[in-house]
Amino acid sequence: MLAKEIGAILEEWAPPYLAESYDNVGLLVGNPEQEVKGVLINLDMTEEVVDEAIERGLNMVVAHHPIWFSSRKRLNGEDYVSRTIMKAIKHDVLLYAFHTNLDNIRTGVNKEMAERLQLTDVQILHPKKEDDQVGAGMIGNLDKKVSKGEFLQRVKEAFQCGGIRFADAEVDKIQRVAICGGAGSFLTSAAIALGADAFVTADITYHKFFDNENKILLLDIGHYESEQYTSGLIARHLLEKIPNFAIHLSKIRTNPVNYYP
Repeated sequence: MLAKEIGAILEEWAPPYLAESYDNVGLLVGNPEQEVKGVLINLDMTEEVVDEAIERGLNMVVAHHPIWFSSRKRLNGEDYVSRTIMKAIKHDVLLYAFHTNLDNIRTGVNKEMAERLQLTDVQILHPKKEDDQVGAGMIGNLDKKVSKGEFLQRVKEAFQCGGIRFADAEVDKIQRVAICGGAGSFLTSAAIALGADAFVTADITYHKFFDNENKILLLDIGHYESEQYTSGLIARHLLEKIPNFAIHLSKIRTNPVNYYP
């Protein structure tokens, strides 16, 4: 298959026009007419991931996160971004990003999170005006009400969290839960408006924790932790569409964040 054909399969699922304006999605490095020997899937594009692709004889990396967003004036090896791009070009490894367009569809990143928490009656948390089936985050219900402690433990186990930062609230029980993979604090008010008892997301800054207004348990589980299952989601989709093609999950855990102890 050609790189553009792999891209077409992904883009039929989550079209690029659904990506946010700041994003950088699609084929970032390489020739769309290049023949693909096999695909390696990871949450991130890093030098180590490109090395893995080379070692395994795979010449296309599909990652959720693009390796760069804004324009770059030089590629000289001075940082990991330019080194990764240079290595990919040198070894004819294609780099493809599948980011906020996958965040904004019902069958994307947040669906995977919802399934990990076993939420039912799931709907888009913040729909795009033109289509209530597309948008940011999701909200749904647990099968029964649980205590805050039980809920925190459930989240910790579901997402293998090294730790959870959270803002407490005067909520007795948790049943209605909002979620957003990655940096989702901009959706806190939407979660409150839709009656969520808790909101699970990541990358919450100090001042944004105050936005819970003591009305909702606000959890920051870590960016990597919230989106770590995205690689498997992408792999399953590609294998369903091209079952006899070489689709491999990366063995590299790219999370740069560690917890002590």
